[in-house]
Amino acid sequence: RITAPADGTVLSVAGGVGDEAGTGAFVTLGDLDELQVEALFTESDIGSLKLGQRATITLATREGKKYDGTVTHIAPTATTTGQLVRYGVTIAFDEAPADLLVGQTATVTVTVAQSQAALYLPAQAVRTKDGGARVTVQGGGERVVTTGVRSDRYVEITSGLAENDRVVLPTGATTGGFPDGTWPGGLS
Repeated sequence: RITAPADGTVLSVAGGVGDEAGTGAFVTLGDLDELQVEALFTESDIGSLKLGQRATITLATREGKKYDGTVTHIAPTATTTGQLVRYGVTIAFDEAPADLLVGQTATVTVTVAQSQAALYLPAQAVRTKDGGARVTVQGGGERVVTTGVRSDRYVEITSGLAENDRVVLPTGATTGGFPDGTWPGGLS
């Protein structure tokens, strides 16, 4: 007879009737009422994460639905695969969806900064040169800009451009700009 120290759902049994229990887990229990997402973040992103930050969770099995969550733990040590260094981050659901199963694939987006009504450009349009950020403006050459919030895809421009200035994108950039390779800037 095996007695658990807490209530839970049996997730796995590593043996059968009459087997001896070794030093490893014989029965694995889980609390399915408190499911969390274990996510991996790269070394370049981990410095922006803090406990309590808001997150959005999407599940592969529930297309189009988003769930709110909170960063509850950041691992102090990294895992390394080849040259990729990543840190484990735990995201707790604010309200977990019904019938969620352990091991489902999830994608997590953590909001580390935000800006309202911001002028922004694709990240590849903003270059760092001589310690400052610069963009190329159609018909106006290079212009020094001040940047704000930055994501993988976009950079907020806080000064140096006006709405509707046309910024020339690098060759091969595909960001939904104009057919002539410029970006109109925009508010979000």
